[in-house]
Amino acid sequence: MPAKLTKAEQTRRTRRAILDRARYLFATKGYAATGTEEIISELGITRGALYHQFNDKLGVFKVVIVEAYGEITDYIQTKIQLIDNNWQQLIVGCQAFLEVAHQEELRRLVFIEAPAVLAADDLAEMDQYGFALLHESIQIAVTQGELNTIDAEGFAHLVNGSLNDLAAWVAQSNDPSRLKTAQSLVETLLMRHRS
Repeated sequence: MPAKLTKAEQTRRTRRAILDRARYLFATKGYAATGTEEIISELGITRGALYHQFNDKLGVFKVVIVEAYGEITDYIQTKIQLIDNNWQQLIVGCQAFLEVAHQEELRRLVFIEAPAVLAADDLAEMDQYGFALLHESIQIAVTQGELNTIDAEGFAHLVNGSLNDLAAWVAQSNDPSRLKTAQSLVETLLMRHRS
């Protein structure tokens, strides 16, 4: 006979099930077309359980997007982990971020649904860790004399804004040439400032 789940484990499993189901629906149907009843109906849980965990549908969506941003960061880290040159890590990391905008599920969640649903401040907060990694890489490039800019933090914001806009542009199309163009544009931007 299997061991009985603790209350904490039941709560964790319920939370995970809600997030997984909601993510699937948000990625396939969109936020606006997904109702809370649809999220919980196949899970055999009550609307109260969803509200207890997340307050409302928007609360569920925010957690789904936070997790998606974590996946983006993991993807970038995987792409750069074997590169020991900071400049190359910077270029490959930026290009990897743009690749995510071409991956079906993350593309819709992060670059189409999230900007339509969440406030700019919420999105900036969710992107804090990714921005911090970009800023750190740019600061290292400046310190090592590889990047010429009047301000490392300001330049990090310039690149980050460019990446977010380019990613949204890539996400609007299935054309792989758009991704390649965006990657070339960000590499050109960085190379123009190389010392």
